[in-house]
Amino acid sequence: MLAIAWHTLRRQPGVLLGAFLMIAIGSGLINAFTVIQRSATQAEAPVERYSAVPVVAGGAAGLFTPDAIKRVQPLPAVHKVVPELTFIAIVLDEHGQPVLSPTKIAQFGHASTSAKLTPFALREGHWPTSHDEVVLDQELAKAAGVSLGKQVRVLVAGASHTYRLAGIAEPGASTGPLAYQRTLFFTDKRAVELAGRGAGRVDALGIFVNAGSDPAAVAAEVRSLLGQTIQGDAPGPAGLPTLHVAAGTDRGELEGSLPNDRATGQTMSMLTAIVAFMAITVISGALITSIRRRARQLALLRAIGATPHQIRSLCHAEALILALVGGVAGSVLGLGLAELLVIALRSREIFNPAFRVSYSVQPMVLALLITILAGQVAAWLAARAALKIRPAEALTDSAAVAERTGKSTFKIVTGVLALAGAGTIQVLGMAGLMPPALRGVYGVLASGLVMIGIGLIGSWVVYGLTYVSRAPVAALSSVSGYLAAANVRFRHRRYAGVVAPLAVGVAIAGWALSSLPLYTLSTTEEAVERVSADYILRTPLIRDAYIGLSEEVRQAVSDVPGVTAAVGLWDAWAQATPLRAGSDKGIQDTAATYATVTTGVADHLLDLQIQRGKLSNEGVAVGAAYARQRGISLGDQVEVRITGASDPVVLPVTAIFGRDKGGQEGLVLPSSALSGHVAMPAYNRILVRAGSSPQLHSVAGQSGLVRVESMDEFRQQYVAERVVGTSTIGILAVVLVGGFLLLAAVSALVLSAVDRAGEFHSFRQISAAPRQITMMVVWEMVLTVVPAWLLGVAATAWMTFLMAGGDVTAAVKALPAGTLAVFGLVGLITAVAGCLVASRTAMRSLNRFEMV
Repeated sequence: MLAIAWHTLRRQPGVLLGAFLMIAIGSGLINAFTVIQRSATQAEAPVERYSAVPVVAGGAAGLFTPDAIKRVQPLPAVHKVVPELTFIAIVLDEHGQPVLSPTKIAQFGHASTSAKLTPFALREGHWPTSHDEVVLDQELAKAAGVSLGKQVRVLVAGASHTYRLAGIAEPGASTGPLAYQRTLFFTDKRAVELAGRGAGRVDALGIFVNAGSDPAAVAAEVRSLLGQTIQGDAPGPAGLPTLHVAAGTDRGELEGSLPNDRATGQTMSMLTAIVAFMAITVISGALITSIRRRARQLALLRAIGATPHQIRSLCHAEALILALVGGVAGSVLGLGLAELLVIALRSREIFNPAFRVSYSVQPMVLALLITILAGQVAAWLAARAALKIRPAEALTDSAAVAERTGKSTFKIVTGVLALAGAGTIQVLGMAGLMPPALRGVYGVLASGLVMIGIGLIGSWVVYGLTYVSRAPVAALSSVSGYLAAANVRFRHRRYAGVVAPLAVGVAIAGWALSSLPLYTLSTTEEAVERVSADYILRTPLIRDAYIGLSEEVRQAVSDVPGVTAAVGLWDAWAQATPLRAGSDKGIQDTAATYATVTTGVADHLLDLQIQRGKLSNEGVAVGAAYARQRGISLGDQVEVRITGASDPVVLPVTAIFGRDKGGQEGLVLPSSALSGHVAMPAYNRILVRAGSSPQLHSVAGQSGLVRVESMDEFRQQYVAERVVGTSTIGILAVVLVGGFLLLAAVSALVLSAVDRAGEFHSFRQISAAPRQITMMVVWEMVLTVVPAWLLGVAATAWMTFLMAGGDVTAAVKALPAGTLAVFGLVGLITAVAGCLVASRTAMRSLNRFEMV
């Protein structure tokens, strides 16, 4: 049967090439995204600063108390434990500007005693001995243009101070300069002051082991011990651990000099699932189209005695051949596509400069298996349709695959409901109202429903629009246009395999682009509506962390004339559990919520929509949705766990507020209540209430790293930052995939014209001119591509309208009309140009045609 299938396919090279192209692209997309996702989840940051120590423990800032050091030091395999502080320290020039862009390369300050963890040794000068001395690494000193004894201005947590350069350090000759970070060393006492962790807390522990000890075994033992020192820790999103003890190549991740590509890998997992859905749509469409174009041929086989089982076997054999050949070619294509995609993502700083693609056999095998499975399912569906043609109809040249009206209505209704469901899921997800278990995958669910909906109604949209446009088309082109409209209407289901991928490509790309401004607007309004300050001081987010603002800066702001209140805010993952008897019965197993921790009187600077009670420095405020999920009531005593806490803290619930984003931002509590339980990091922002226009810029300085913004300025800047932050991997990847689907669908549509020599010959027999036949094919492309594009645009508009909450103005602004127009225009031009070449090639070979 495989031999018969191969000979059958060879007789129709256009269909063969079109199906092969679509399958190869679909398989290539699966392989490429799977390769990148695996590479990201297995990515390892290079070990630079910790190259001199075999085991390192790290995690949240200020995670380790003095008790932690005492627990680790007595272990038999441990030789010495060296505590380390790490904080962002940026060297400024004489104009107050950073000498090196903090977004390009990390700059960290440390205590000088932790230099023994690093490859650094003094090249000249001495280690700092007073609070106004600093040591820079050689590359940083060169960039700053300073030498021993010169003054160096350094910004830490929003406050800048001048130091004398006491020494210059350089790594050993075998190590060379650190590629991804620059280093500053202060005295131990000054480092403690600058880091501001409090209570003797440190950020990391460098653990030297005795000779002959296994670092990995020591790391496992240390991890168990240190886990006992953070009994008040709250689980982060997706169960990411707060504590990380590393040996070998894993140590690089704890240096914090590069973005965490493993976190990006989690995003890639969702995108890979979406791409797999899209690729299956392409592959299935290609094979269904291939078999449907030969429905009459299969019916003729039935007329000469072929059994239904043999017809099915033939279809499955053809699908297997196409899937194997196209899948193998696609797997090879995917390797190159993965490299190109990583280059693009690295240029956008989505992946760090050290990220490399790692190849393995598993993604290629996975792509091939998905291709084969999708092909077999598509072959079974197409064979069922072909077997509905009666052999007698095939012999009288009247074969057509009819579909019952009831079944067609069911498909259309189901398709519309699927699109409605996709929009509903997206709206609930963006509003934070999805169940916790679905919050990370709602995008995949919505994408799947979009593809299902378009697949079910795609061919009928072509049918309906062709029916509506037949009169205008016939008026423009009486012969060619009329024939094209009749042909597309009669064979609209034959085009379904091409229409669906084309419309899905437009819809998914348009959806991704329209969701960006709407998501940005939504998050901006949520951030702004919780604040009622006159001004906000904040710093940029760099490598997944804020530069931050210190308590020194907050106090300086408070002392500015005209300022009546200044409140520092920082955020962390937290969880609250009621302690009253029987309260655990109604608790939902929710993930941790985001907690806002305040320093200062926040009553009049936060607008939380307090429903009951009031904010207090002696208790915790709980969001209404989060309270329902956790079974918490006003006045309850709750046990609060927060990231990195040594012990849980018990607090009364003093307020219930409404603005908690469906429970995702469900706690507000004072920093005084956490004192001694958790490190106090730098503030993410400082809210300011001022009766007049204060001179806050004198506190911010000239570095540009501390911003003073009014609420309107904050809203504008926040939107701009979120556009940059969200216009990253998802947008780039999905638009790229949409482009590939467009290319695949149009190419398959064009190549199918090559096999129509017999059909063109029939038109020539009734005196149709070659030009009329050519124009008929052109009109067929228009009547297929344009409805498919309109379907994709309609799906995008529907999703955009729902995501905008029914706000037509916001939806129109968010709709990427220009990009969608380019997609449609390019697709149409490609289809028309390609079909002109294909149809002329087919007409030149009329003497070799096969009647179909």
